[in-house]
Amino acid sequence: MASLSTTMFSAAVLRRPPLSAAILNQAAVFGLKSSSKCMATYNVKLITPSGELRFECDDDVYIVDKAEEEGLDVPFACRAGSCSACAGKLVSGGVDQSDGSFLDDEQIDAGWVLTCIAYPTSDVTIVTHKEEELTG
Repeated sequence: MASLSTTMFSAAVLRRPPLSAAILNQAAVFGLKSSSKCMATYNVKLITPSGELRFECDDDVYIVDKAEEEGLDVPFACRAGSCSACAGKLVSGGVDQSDGSFLDDEQIDAGWVLTCIAYPTSDVTIVTHKEEELTG
């Protein structure tokens, strides 16, 4: 019986990973973007049929979400990267749109962006309202 209590004690003093590692793993399980790096903020310029829209966007916020928060009128539908309603064309800069499933690698390489699932990775300029051109 002494070995059972020794085993119980040994298990009780095992090192556990830091809490932050556990939180990061939970974030990954639920598809949330998380990292230990500092958050960055980038300048976003959207060129729309009615003119240019400019705002700052954190690197962990979707471009459409920030535009809507700013009260700007931009196209979107699914908010999941599974349609083309928010399609735009990248003019300069970069985005992370790895959460999407609609665009193929060739389209992404050609500069197509789904702003509903695009995080800015630098200052970025995007021409919006391009759904018809993408799907046409």
